[in-house]
Amino acid sequence: MKLTRKLLVARKEIIEKRKNKLQPTSIYDILDVNNIARDTLQALKTIAAKELIVTTETIANVPCTRFQPNWDLKYFSNTPKHPEILMIYIHGGGFVGGFIEQGTYFIKAIERRIGCNTIAINYSLSPEVVFPYAINQIVNVYSEIIKNHKPNKIIVAGESAGGNLCLSLLLKIKELGLPMPKMGIVASGYLDLTNQTESFVANEKTDVSLSGNQLTLMAKAYINGEDHKSPNTTEAFKNPLVSPVYGDYSGLPPIFFSVCRDELLYSDTVKAVEICKQCKVKHKLYTAEKCFHAHLIMGDFFAESKIATNELAEYIQNIFKLKEIYLHINKGSIKK
Repeated sequence: MKLTRKLLVARKEIIEKRKNKLQPTSIYDILDVNNIARDTLQALKTIAAKELIVTTETIANVPCTRFQPNWDLKYFSNTPKHPEILMIYIHGGGFVGGFIEQGTYFIKAIERRIGCNTIAINYSLSPEVVFPYAINQIVNVYSEIIKNHKPNKIIVAGESAGGNLCLSLLLKIKELGLPMPKMGIVASGYLDLTNQTESFVANEKTDVSLSGNQLTLMAKAYINGEDHKSPNTTEAFKNPLVSPVYGDYSGLPPIFFSVCRDELLYSDTVKAVEICKQCKVKHKLYTAEKCFHAHLIMGDFFAESKIATNELAEYIQNIFKLKEIYLHINKGSIKK
């Protein structure tokens, strides 16, 4: 973890220096999307999905990927089988980048513990499309899935911008009167696009992977598309489906929150947890120290993310009242 944090700091510094030298002509120049945010690493895909059965399909005209445990492998020998549980995964990437495979370590780790299946949504990215295009796609996929799958056997999960879209999905489900999923998972959610939280300023130097400038540009791209010079219209960002911390959580299902205290988006999660308390929504907050943004999605790759994943698995067990789960534990690494 220490080495990874150092590498992330170095990468962040290079990106910031590069941006300062640019004379941008488009949002792509500013975000350096072509080289960084949309660099779908083939090696990452191959390694992460090694023990899973991966298939592609289209749901509600949106490309999706299904991940299933490969029960023929020894890897899943201690895993209880709960194929009736379906996790819907929404990847992060600041609304402008990212890809479904980046969450495969997390998907693998959860499937190993629970024995569930996963559908990941390859929603459209900004700046080609702007709000509410992506969230409408995700709602349509969910609406189609529940035609053949019981909502009370569904988990919706996402990290960073995907955490935003996860909470926004729950708010939209409530607005439309659709049946709720059993629970939600929000890992380091980018939940307040006004970027006016305490940690957004206080943690600028301690966050090893994100910068305030980067997030501000991503937020503008999500709302305004390629018009990166448009003014920061705070009111537009206060729409609860844009910034879920301005929503009413009454009636939402249980939610598991994971966040690192060092990151810019720490306060986003704290605000969401406070709303859960006010609205009497069952929830659990797991915080980590000296990690990095959305570390939960690394599953069993790091000891710290492994501990967080075990905490999540136990929460899922509690919510679904499962008799058995598998906890992947290194001696002395699990916190009880």
